[in-house]
Amino acid sequence: MQMRLLIITAIIMCTLTGCSAQSSESTPKLQHALLVEPNSEAVAEVIALLLHSQQIQLADDVFLTSSTVTLDKLNQKDTLGNPIMGKQLNMPDQFELMIKNEQCFVRHLDSKATKVINDVNCRVNN
Repeated sequence: MQMRLLIITAIIMCTLTGCSAQSSESTPKLQHALLVEPNSEAVAEVIALLLHSQQIQLADDVFLTSSTVTLDKLNQKDTLGNPIMGKQLNMPDQFELMIKNEQCFVRHLDSKATKVINDVNCRVNN
C-alpha cells in the first residue's frame, strides 16, 4: 500500500514539474506574408525545388499583393504539338508565402512542403 502511494506521488510530481517547465511564450507560427519588393526569380527557384521540376517563370509581381499564387499545370504535348492526354485533368498547384521570425518561406498548399526563400524581404499580410 505504501509503495503504491509512493508511485502515485512520484507520478504526480513528474507531471507537475513537466507542466511548470513549459515556456509561457508560445512558439511563433507561420503567418501569411507579402514580399516587400519584387523578386520573382528567387520565388521561381524555390517553387521549382518544391515541384521537383525545372525552372519555372512567374509574373514580376508574384506575392506583392496576394500571399498565394496558383500555377496551372501545362498539358503534355507530342512532337507535333498535340496534347498527349487530350484534356488536362490535373489540379493546379497552389503556393503561399509565409513568414516566421522575419524569415520567409514558400509552402505548397497540397503537400505542405515548405522551403526557406533567401534574398527576399517579406512582411506579415494583414
